[in-house]
Amino acid sequence: QVQKVVPSTAVYFSILRNPVQLMESSFVYYKGTSAFSRAHSLEEFLSQPYRYYNPTASDSHYARNLMTFDFGFNPDGEVSAKRVHLMLKAIEASFDLLLISEYFDESMVLLKETLCWDLDSVVSFPLNSRDSSTRSPLSGAIVEKIKAWNKLDWEIYTHFNRTFWERIDRDIGRERMQREVKVLRERQAELARTCLQGMGSVGPKDIKDSSLRPLQHGNAKILGYNLKQGLDKETETMCRRLVTPELQYSSALYKKQFPQKPPQQTPQ
Repeated sequence: QVQKVVPSTAVYFSILRNPVQLMESSFVYYKGTSAFSRAHSLEEFLSQPYRYYNPTASDSHYARNLMTFDFGFNPDGEVSAKRVHLMLKAIEASFDLLLISEYFDESMVLLKETLCWDLDSVVSFPLNSRDSSTRSPLSGAIVEKIKAWNKLDWEIYTHFNRTFWERIDRDIGRERMQREVKVLRERQAELARTCLQGMGSVGPKDIKDSSLRPLQHGNAKILGYNLKQGLDKETETMCRRLVTPELQYSSALYKKQFPQKPPQQTPQ
């Protein structure tokens, strides 16, 4: 469907997250789903997953191999060497670039190089981050259970984590990458001083502008930002773009693209 409306010269890229952190986050963020709602903890869910998990449920994909599902494959498929190989080959054939969220700054430098963009095109502030009070430390035993339960995701992640660094070595080199990341972080800090009250993220109750308050979902407490007062119009527009949450940004893009049509309500 994307290929029908996008030129054949388009660059396709995606970003992967460590399945261990992804599972811990999903359990909190998607707590209302059928697989997670009755389990009191992630540990309880993983001790007997099929007590809670029904692969035929319409929302089951949130609870297992979420990245596999997002790439269009069956998250409950068998984990054979042949199937994993075919899956990785299909992803490589579809995407020009696979980024890694644990190395977000390095990923942005690689994206900038691939698309011939300038630095300010990839500077960002972290959005959709959870307050540390809703994060739970994971024991070694739980980590191994998560990897086993999300084996297809783990295969995807480990493969493309390796090719990510191979690409950096081939196209940029580690020393230059370190320099580029340093410049990126310095620019990010400079923009934080320009744009933000107090330099960092705050809890949802402390966000003064309701249009900048991110959706609060499941048991997660999603952080946001307050902009400095008294910014000139151009600076305020730039800063607002950096801190606008996903749903509000999508709505703004929709209005820009279809000024005559009311935006469709996104199902929550």
